[in-house]
Amino acid sequence: MRKIRDILLTLNFRISHIYREGNMCADWLAKKGAHLVEYEEIDILNLDIFFKGMILVDKVALPNFRHG
Repeated sequence: MRKIRDILLTLNFRISHIYREGNMCADWLAKKGAHLVEYEEIDILNLDIFFKGMILVDKVALPNFRHG
């Protein structure tokens, strides 16, 4: 821990929080990874239809809204 802290002191960085709605693709991948039992490679040619939609929304920079 001390070595990590010392290294961090030499870096110039900023930590910020982004709600999961702000990066739906990363949230979807994290949830998928959390439920995997073994390694799975994601094939770009054979993506889940919902994930393809999220990528398109992200690509055209449409906003996502946080509910609740």
